[in-house]
Amino acid sequence: MSSLKAVDLVSHQCWRENGTMGTKADTPAALYALRSTHKTWTDREANKAWQASWTAETRGRTSYRYTPRPTKKTLQLHEGLSKRQSSILVQMRTEKIGLKDFLFNRRVPDVTDADCQCREGRQTLSHILLRCRRFRQLRRQELGAIPGRHNLRVVLNERKTAVKAIRFMEQTEILGQFRIESPPRQS
Repeated sequence: MSSLKAVDLVSHQCWRENGTMGTKADTPAALYALRSTHKTWTDREANKAWQASWTAETRGRTSYRYTPRPTKKTLQLHEGLSKRQSSILVQMRTEKIGLKDFLFNRRVPDVTDADCQCREGRQTLSHILLRCRRFRQLRRQELGAIPGRHNLRVVLNERKTAVKAIRFMEQTEILGQFRIESPPRQS
C-alpha cells in the first residue's frame, strides 16, 4: 500500500474513534436538485413579490380598482381587437384618456375646465359612459340590455361589454385621436 493511502486510512480511523465530525454547514431551507425545480421556486417567489408590490403600490390604483388581481382573463379582453380598439380599452381601464377631466388635471393648454358640455358633471369616463345625457340614445343603443351596465368595473372587465363600451366611445367621437368617418351621434 502506498504511504499516502496509509495516511488517509489512519486519518479516517482517527476521526471515527474520536467521534468528532468537525464543523457542519447549516442545513439549507430547501434543496433543489433540478434546474426546473429551481426555476419553479424562483417563479413562485417572484410572483409572490410581484403580488405584494401590486397590492401595496400607491400609483396606478385605477388599474387595481378594475383588476384587483390580474389574470389571463385581463389579456383575453384584448383578443381580436384592432390596435386602436385595444388602445381605447387600455385608456378606459386606466382612466388616462383624452377626456376633459384628465386633460385639465394635466394642465393641457386650451383645456380651461374639467366640465362636460352637458354641465352635469366633470367629463370623466364614468360620466360619459354611464350618465351623460348628451349620449343617452347612443348609450341605450350600444349598452342597452347588458347586465351591470351601470357599473364601470363590470362593463370594463367583461369582454362582450368592453367591446360595446369601446364602440360607444368611438361613436361619441370625443377622443380626437380616434375619430372615425361617421358624424357624432347624440340624443
